[in-house]
Amino acid sequence: MNAHRLRIQRKPFDKLTVAESAGWAQLLRESPTSRWAFLSPTYAEAVTTTLGPVDVLLLWQGDELVGVMPLQRASGWLGRLGMREPVGRHMTDYFGLLAKPGLQLDWRSLLLKAGIPCLYFTHLDESQSAVGFDGDSPKIGLRTRVLPAGGEAHWEWLRTQDKKLVSDTERRERKLVADHGPLQFEMQSTSPMQDLESLVNMKNAQYRRTGHEGGALLDPANARLLARLQASQDTNCQPRLSVLRCGGQLVASHFGLQCGPLLHYWFPVYDNRFSAYSPGRILYRHILLAAQAHGIECIDRGEGDSPSKRDFANEEHLFLKGLVGSGFRGQILCMVQRLIWRFSA
Repeated sequence: MNAHRLRIQRKPFDKLTVAESAGWAQLLRESPTSRWAFLSPTYAEAVTTTLGPVDVLLLWQGDELVGVMPLQRASGWLGRLGMREPVGRHMTDYFGLLAKPGLQLDWRSLLLKAGIPCLYFTHLDESQSAVGFDGDSPKIGLRTRVLPAGGEAHWEWLRTQDKKLVSDTERRERKLVADHGPLQFEMQSTSPMQDLESLVNMKNAQYRRTGHEGGALLDPANARLLARLQASQDTNCQPRLSVLRCGGQLVASHFGLQCGPLLHYWFPVYDNRFSAYSPGRILYRHILLAAQAHGIECIDRGEGDSPSKRDFANEEHLFLKGLVGSGFRGQILCMVQRLIWRFSA
């Protein structure tokens, strides 16, 4: 697809026409590589409502919509001077261009045509190299690709791969039940408002306990984003608030987004009083067992490599970040941003 013939529009999200929004949703449904909830119009709408205005780049080949990229103005004075970031900023687990197969572009051409001087991004998936986009500072992302036979079969297969992990998880679950009463798992919470509030409170307590002062949900606006997404009926941005209770007590929960067959494992948390039972593992086991019934073929753990994420992962990929500019103003903004990073390190 010839990039020179591309026409690129930059429009505020709330100015999109019904046809443009429908075309965007169709691109997402049909994408073989970039079907991520974080590139959906529903996610962009929730961000617009809770975190601030969203710009959308619309890429046209004649009258055909062939690409979409949602962006947000960076916070602070650099944003006021034109710097852009991915929609949702650090809340977003995936970034990139939603494009028809065969589209080829580069960062400089995109920014020049869109009238954007500077872009800072993280969470660019390595698959975006097919479009022509690259980055640096690669970080590992992990996934669980569920066996076609479903979660039950996957769990038994995992037993053959890591018998100690499977046996230990099952033993801890039995002990949890023996000590605290019957286990109740809900793939989709029947008390979403109450359980989402509990999840946010537990997550913020975890941030404070571990010294993570920049925890995402400590910002009330980000918590409001989850609440807004909780109301979504879009199958390309479907909320999954899963809960694990024992003896009537909330032990662990997870808020994620399902986009078709992919579940973004986004905000898991557990009550620290139950930590000896590894409740995060028990919750993940039940989500895995229920995956097939809810159309889930892959559970994506996002960016980061840790023993707890490795426990159930069977696939890895790379995320990239970058700072790119176009024109003289863009180069100045990039230089200033690098100086800020250097002197704040």
